[in-house]
Amino acid sequence: KLYVAFPLLAAVLNGQKDIWKIVSPVAGERLLSMTTYLAQFSMSSDHDSFSRSAAASCLFAILKHEDEGGDSGGDNIQHLLDRVVYPAVTESAAYLQQTFDGACIANVEAAINFMALLGSAAACRGGRCSQIADEIASCLVQVACNGFSTAFAFKTPEDEAQKHPIIDPASLAFTLPAAAFGSMLSVKSGGPFWRQRIIHKTLPILMKTLQEQASSRCPPALGSLAIVAHMLCSVPQTYLGESKIRQMIPTLIAGLVYLSKNMDVIVQNDKKTKRLDLLSIILAALTKTLRMSQEDVTKFIGVIIPSLLLLSTCNASESYAPNQLIALQCLEIVTTHPNARNAVLREKDQVTAALSAIVDHPSKIIRQAVVQVRNAWFTI
Repeated sequence: KLYVAFPLLAAVLNGQKDIWKIVSPVAGERLLSMTTYLAQFSMSSDHDSFSRSAAASCLFAILKHEDEGGDSGGDNIQHLLDRVVYPAVTESAAYLQQTFDGACIANVEAAINFMALLGSAAACRGGRCSQIADEIASCLVQVACNGFSTAFAFKTPEDEAQKHPIIDPASLAFTLPAAAFGSMLSVKSGGPFWRQRIIHKTLPILMKTLQEQASSRCPPALGSLAIVAHMLCSVPQTYLGESKIRQMIPTLIAGLVYLSKNMDVIVQNDKKTKRLDLLSIILAALTKTLRMSQEDVTKFIGVIIPSLLLLSTCNASESYAPNQLIALQCLEIVTTHPNARNAVLREKDQVTAALSAIVDHPSKIIRQAVVQVRNAWFTI
């Protein structure tokens, strides 16, 4: 019955905001009394993902709206963090240092994602809850970039594994807190300034990590790469600042090049490793950067085009199609770049020949996109 009740309750609680004006004090107390159970339900692997998502949606609405303007909402969020989330994250992260099987990774991901949900609810409430949101966001970014925080830590990848992180489970685990941080940034509700506040708190952590990694000859660390992509994709440029964006773009491009050269690894058994998720956010960030920061990417166009061509012509399963479409979109955007015409013309013959080879792709939508992009390159 809960598998039916939770989706219905989520639809009601997340409907029009006016619904909370007619919730009686008694009903509000009953909803608040459900928060611990909803938290445990949403993190438990014993239930299907749809029901868990609905339970988490209910909890988010309760924590965000109940007693707005008061302190009880913040107390409830802090209680869930201390009594439910931190113990679950600490335990699952400890197991992850010993083994990287699918169940262990799923438990870590569920706990971290729920932690991000509480951070989103706290950020949307604002006021005293903003400090809780800052704490959660900073924790996620610290673990993604450095592997540890005051709340929990991940196993540090071996030196040899850092040379090829896409095949190293310990390196891939760092993308989990980065994805959770990205989910916080993608929440649309709340006041106009909470996202700016979180970026102000977390951007220095990322920039320090990028400076430390700048001299490394290894591929970009996957955690900091994912944080860069999420920030560039989900945050207005004015929040980041032009100088910070220029410092982040080389990491994004290096990640694009590295992943494009290892597509054989990425498309194999990706369901458990989340490699395609990392590629998706990198391509989404690149799409925005190509349009919004054209001057800053001009010197990278000669590197970007071959990487996009590899991604656009990769022969993979249907699950790869969304990434292939975004890569094709980026290839089309490049043709309109005002300051990179020479670099584009140098690659024209190679691009049109490679795209002509996949015009008979089994997917109709891919075929249509290939023809459109090829025509754009033909008419340069």
